[in-house]
Amino acid sequence: MSAMVLNIVLGRRTYLFIVAALIVNAAAYYADAADSNFVGSVTKIHGVVELERNGRKSIPALSSRVLLEDLFRTNRSSSVTITLAGGSELQVGQSTSIRIDRDVLDSKTGARFTVIKLIKGKLHSLVPSLVTGGNFAVQTGNAISGVRGTEFETAYIEGKPCPGFPDCLRYTDVGVYSGTVEVHSLTNPQALPVRVSEGYETTVPCEVQPSSPSPLGAAELEVPGYR
Repeated sequence: MSAMVLNIVLGRRTYLFIVAALIVNAAAYYADAADSNFVGSVTKIHGVVELERNGRKSIPALSSRVLLEDLFRTNRSSSVTITLAGGSELQVGQSTSIRIDRDVLDSKTGARFTVIKLIKGKLHSLVPSLVTGGNFAVQTGNAISGVRGTEFETAYIEGKPCPGFPDCLRYTDVGVYSGTVEVHSLTNPQALPVRVSEGYETTVPCEVQPSSPSPLGAAELEVPGYR
């Protein structure tokens, strides 16, 4: 074999080795990135649920990994439960869309900060007691609810008049089953927050400040066809 041919062969081998190394490194990089974005897993699923990740849609299965910024959608006959790494449980009801916006653990204090975006529909959240300084929040189009350990349900409705506010076509309901939830208006910075205790609920109509807490189910009893 001439020196020229040998150099060409060796050059090709070196090139292929470099390409292979780059592929391996890239795979490792994206695997590490995926691990760093891991926030939980699917623990219950009923019916067909859609998962959108980085613009790509798929059908999640039981035990599927959940990553930061994953978007889940259910239809009228489906539901999904997601258990986050910190122990919080998200029970996503039918005809609902949620996105995991934030789930950060402070390695020094152990405090965890979680934000779930409820785009539409109903989300039932079970949140364990958090380390001091941590927070769990559900954000809708016009309100945000923050807790440090409780069980509560958030509903975000668009396209239907809010009871008592016929001109308002988007509103948030928050009902508390245990613990306390603090509810803020996102669209009215002047509105005072409301603290909702166990057995009570509040409504945030459009830009109006959250209503005074009332017993769970009271609004449904007073207004036929509510929700």
